[in-house]
Amino acid sequence: MKFPFRDFIVDGKWDSVGLAQYFPRDITTMILQHPTPEGESPDEVVWVSTTSGSFLLSSAFHEVRQARNPSWIFSHIWLPQLPLKVSFFMLRLLMRRLPLDDILGKLGFQLPSNCFCCSMAAGDSIEHIFSTGQIAAEIWGVFGSPCGICLPEVSLRERLVAWWMSGRSEPQRRFVVSILPSFIYWHVWKARNKAIFKGVKLTSGEICHGILRDISAAVEIKFQHGIVAQTFEQFFYRLSQSPPICRVHLVKWQAAGRGTFTLNTDGCSKGNPGMSGGVGILRDSNGPVLVAFSVSLGINTSLRAEALALLMGIRLYFQQGFEQVRVQTDSLVLVGILQQRFQCPWHIRREVRQIWRLVTDPTQVSHCFREANKVADILANVGILHP
Repeated sequence: MKFPFRDFIVDGKWDSVGLAQYFPRDITTMILQHPTPEGESPDEVVWVSTTSGSFLLSSAFHEVRQARNPSWIFSHIWLPQLPLKVSFFMLRLLMRRLPLDDILGKLGFQLPSNCFCCSMAAGDSIEHIFSTGQIAAEIWGVFGSPCGICLPEVSLRERLVAWWMSGRSEPQRRFVVSILPSFIYWHVWKARNKAIFKGVKLTSGEICHGILRDISAAVEIKFQHGIVAQTFEQFFYRLSQSPPICRVHLVKWQAAGRGTFTLNTDGCSKGNPGMSGGVGILRDSNGPVLVAFSVSLGINTSLRAEALALLMGIRLYFQQGFEQVRVQTDSLVLVGILQQRFQCPWHIRREVRQIWRLVTDPTQVSHCFREANKVADILANVGILHP
C-alpha cells in the first residue's frame, strides 16, 4: 500500500496521529525529524545506498556482502593507472586461475606442451613462466637492476612483495615501481600466448620494449609529461631529473562591477559526515562587507553543508532587499549540480530545489578558488563552535 506525503501533512505540519496509525513508532519518529516537503513535485522512491538515489546492483551487493579485511596484495593490483584487463589478469594469476599445464594437470587434463621461453621439453608452470624461467629472469634483471631490486630465483608472490615493499622517496619512481610488476607479468603472458597459439616467439628485448612503452604512457598520464628514453635504465634515471610542472595562477577576491553585489558562501564538515558549519558574506561592488552570518549546521556531510550555507546566503540577501547579486562558492561539485552538469545526490535534493526557485539563472552562481574564499572558509570553521 502506497501513501503520498500530502496525506500526512495538515496545515503544513506532519500529522503525527495519522503517521502513528500506519507506521511503526521508530519510523514515525524518524519521519517527524525531517521537515515537511515543499511544492507540488511528485513523490519519488530514493535508494539511500547511492548518492544519486537510483538503484544499482553494485550498491545492493555491497549491502548484503560479508565484509572482510582488505588484502594488502590485492590492493596493489586494483589501481586507476592499471588497465582493467591487466588488473583482472593479475587477479587470476594470484588466484592460480590461468590455463597453464600445472594447473590443468590438477584438473585431470594432461596436454603435450613445450616451454615457450626455453628449450625444455616440459609443461609450462606459473612459477617457471613468470618468475624462474629463462625469459622471465632476463626481463626481471633488465628492470630490477636500475631499481636496485636484484633477486635470485624466488617465487612469484615473494617477488611481488619485494617490489611493492621497496620504498622510494620520489613520487614518480615510487609510482613506477608499484605498477611495473603487473605490466611485466601481463606482457610475459601475452608473449606466451603468441608463441603457443600463433607460433611467434618474442625475444626478451621485444617484450621489454613493450613493457617500457606501457610504463611511459602510464607516467605521462599520471604526471602530465612524457619522458623520452631508449632503455628502461635511461627512463628510470630521467624520472628523478625531470623538472616538476609548476603553473602559476594569481588568485584573489575580486569585486563585481558597479551596482553588483557579491555573496561568498562556504560550508565545512569535520568528519564528513560530522559537525558542520556554514557562512555567508555579502560585499558591495567596492569590497566592504555589508552583512554576514556564521552558523552551526549540526551533523552533515560537507556537500550538504555547502548547499545549506548557499541557501541561507541567498535567503539573506533577498530578505535584506539586495538585487543584482553574484554568488561565489569554492565547491565545484555544488556549482556543477546547480548548473545541471552533475547529477544531484538525493540527500541535498531538497536544498537544491529551493535554491533553483530563488535563483532563476544558474550562471549567477559561480566557482571560485578556496584562496579567494579565505574569509568564508575561516568563518565556516568558526561556525562549528556556535551553540
